[in-house]
Amino acid sequence: MYLYRCLRSWSISYKDYVEKTRTSDERWLDMDSAHNKVYKMGVYGTWYGRLPDGCIYCMKGSKAVIFLSGICGVSCYYCPLSLERRRYDAFYVDEERFRGVSDIIDEIAAIRAEGASITGGEPFQMYYITVDLISILKDVFGSRFHIHLYTSGYGVTKAALRRLYSVGLDEIRFHVVNDSVFNLVRFAVRETDMDVGIEIPAIPDAEWLWRIVVEADGAGAKFVNLNELEVSETNIEGIFARGFRVREDGRSVERSYDVALNIIERASREGLGISIHLCPAIYKDVVQHRNRLKRKAITCAGPDTSINDDGTVDIGGKDVIPMFDVCSDYVDLKQSNRKKCRGLTYTG
Repeated sequence: MYLYRCLRSWSISYKDYVEKTRTSDERWLDMDSAHNKVYKMGVYGTWYGRLPDGCIYCMKGSKAVIFLSGICGVSCYYCPLSLERRRYDAFYVDEERFRGVSDIIDEIAAIRAEGASITGGEPFQMYYITVDLISILKDVFGSRFHIHLYTSGYGVTKAALRRLYSVGLDEIRFHVVNDSVFNLVRFAVRETDMDVGIEIPAIPDAEWLWRIVVEADGAGAKFVNLNELEVSETNIEGIFARGFRVREDGRSVERSYDVALNIIERASREGLGISIHLCPAIYKDVVQHRNRLKRKAITCAGPDTSINDDGTVDIGGKDVIPMFDVCSDYVDLKQSNRKKCRGLTYTG
């Protein structure tokens, strides 16, 4: 936790550090949403009701994404994970491979994260690591550091849900692979104070999507996230085999977005009590990834380094992603050269 110790040595609280480097275009995300209104926000997506807290932090780029192995146990034809991420030894925090929790803490400090998401694979296949990780992050960054987790329900038990809640998990998102998942949703709603939701790809099947939304509402879930169905080299065959077509931009499946949008409008007309968020495929590149890179670039860049609008930094005339191994010597964050705290640049 090299960078985090630097902050401590300068007598800067992590909370103050995050606030000082906060950008003005993040502040609209703090608005309270009226439940009966549909918000259409372009590349940020469309939603009915209130956005989940995890999504708000994600839009700011202030969520570190912790990937705990590609081990899953469920074979979904639409899974867009790359072959590299499907490996059992694929452990990443954002774009950085990590070897231990100190690397995760450094990345969180570098992007001034206000929270973390835990995903995979299936985090419950790494259950004890997941429990320890949540506990450590809450100890280091405080109880207000927001943590949410994705699961298909594979390997999940009621005792495991209670344990994750007890160590500080704030939000859990269930991927519906079969109807038994709703038993876990009902239990989590009844027995914990976590925000409980559903997150599924927007398969262009209006009847199926609507059934999931109604079931989730009846089970007491707070929200349903509908992700526009992405296309990748690993799921393209399964998508074509089911008769779906790919949009011209190659990012997503035709009709996925439109069908999900119709679901939101129907929920609004019928006055459902559950919030629904449609996340477009372009969002990750144009919003989430770019905003997170910008935050890290501010940390990594030296005094004479320019930061591009897409979050990359100009090093020797080349635009590169701000990884620790290309950080300025002024910041001294290279994995091979972490000896002392020299300084840190940030806006404010």
